[in-house]
Amino acid sequence: MRVHAHDYRGPDLSGIYDGAVLMHRQVLRLLQQRTAPHLHDLTAWPRCQDGLRAAGGTEEAVVYAGSGPYAFLYHLWRERTGADVRIVREVHTALWSGYWLQEELCAPLVRPGDLALFPTEYTRALYRGHFPSVERGGSAVAYPMLPDGVRAAAPKPAGRTLRVGYLGALSLAKNFDQVLDVAARAHRETGGAVELLCAGKPNDPRWQEQAVRERVAAAGADPGLVRTAGQLPPERLGEFFAEVDVLLFPSTASRETLGRVVLEALEHGVPVLAADVGPAVELLPARNLLPTALDTGSAFRMDRVGPLGRIDEDTAVARLVARDWAPPEFARTAPYGPGAFLAALEGRPDASGFPADERIATALRVSPRAGADPRAAAEEAEAVFTAFFAADRAELRRRVKAAEAAADRELPGLHAVVEQPDRNLADYRALPRLLDATVMPPLAYRLEGAAAAPHRTGEATHHG
Repeated sequence: MRVHAHDYRGPDLSGIYDGAVLMHRQVLRLLQQRTAPHLHDLTAWPRCQDGLRAAGGTEEAVVYAGSGPYAFLYHLWRERTGADVRIVREVHTALWSGYWLQEELCAPLVRPGDLALFPTEYTRALYRGHFPSVERGGSAVAYPMLPDGVRAAAPKPAGRTLRVGYLGALSLAKNFDQVLDVAARAHRETGGAVELLCAGKPNDPRWQEQAVRERVAAAGADPGLVRTAGQLPPERLGEFFAEVDVLLFPSTASRETLGRVVLEALEHGVPVLAADVGPAVELLPARNLLPTALDTGSAFRMDRVGPLGRIDEDTAVARLVARDWAPPEFARTAPYGPGAFLAALEGRPDASGFPADERIATALRVSPRAGADPRAAAEEAEAVFTAFFAADRAELRRRVKAAEAAADRELPGLHAVVEQPDRNLADYRALPRLLDATVMPPLAYRLEGAAAAPHRTGEATHHG
């Protein structure tokens, strides 16, 4: 089998610690160790098409479309060139217009033997419910971030002061405000025996260190209980986890598909308290899940990230004060080792299920797309992709002006994207925004009739 894949060593990842981007590069290293892949540059589209024409022959060929939400390009080029290749694509964010658009454009072009890879059963359930093409081509849960045979490290005994950790974007989407409020309350109720260490990028001035300390002080707690470590590169995560006793992960972000930090914490022997919806339900024991109320009254849009619910802060405070949680343990490791990914790439995906939370998938109502031709839209998206990476600003300006005319308002943010000097495949704030505005507008969605407690589906048929 010959694997074709984008050479993800090219993009400059300085300052980019997005989990999906890290996974693209991690998978490339795995492929280079195991399969001697044929590497290409997705942004050099004519040569990519030539490579597809040459693929196949006596040797089975598979394209791993793991380079962002652009798998529709490979499906389109396969049709155009008549290449006899399987395509394995991935979906690394949940309710976000980038990957949702990818699946809309891929839908009529998916063939039996193709495969969609998801980080969790939760994410697969979201897409299964809306894209029959996921079933037609097949799907699997595989996210190879852990070594083979990994076990959760032994937990560290906590001292008199409980050191709570938070790792990830400092944002409302991840309920970071609740992290601060819970830590402040637990600090008060323990007479100052709780500290908080936060690592991540503030996405708003209110999450800068001084503003955070002022918020904690306003809650009646010592502002010195909070320390911020800024963004940490992967090689420094060990330092972070060595300084915390438990990780608080209340995220219900609409784009959340895994909670990569949950697996990283377990790998370092740090237990995790998390929201009882979405990915955490299949990653953690029930004792470590915090009751969460979903937001069933709001209208959401796929181009915006926000929280889908809020954890119960009383329960979170009580767990921290009583130090009440299960020790770190992986519910399963098989999907997160290299074996599951390589087997899927070879056309042998693990079809066994695992108990997963379907509360959000069951409640999800996505506004239907009216009058769209996915094949024509894929051609349009290809044209925007090509113009963007060829720095054809005249063509992009023309398309943005047409979008402004359709919206009857100016779109200065899009003009800034067009005029920016750099073109980086790993920058998901740039090209996907152009596709949203010029190809197919982001869909709206709601959560309706969500159950109050997590609903688990599937049967556990194996453990890592």
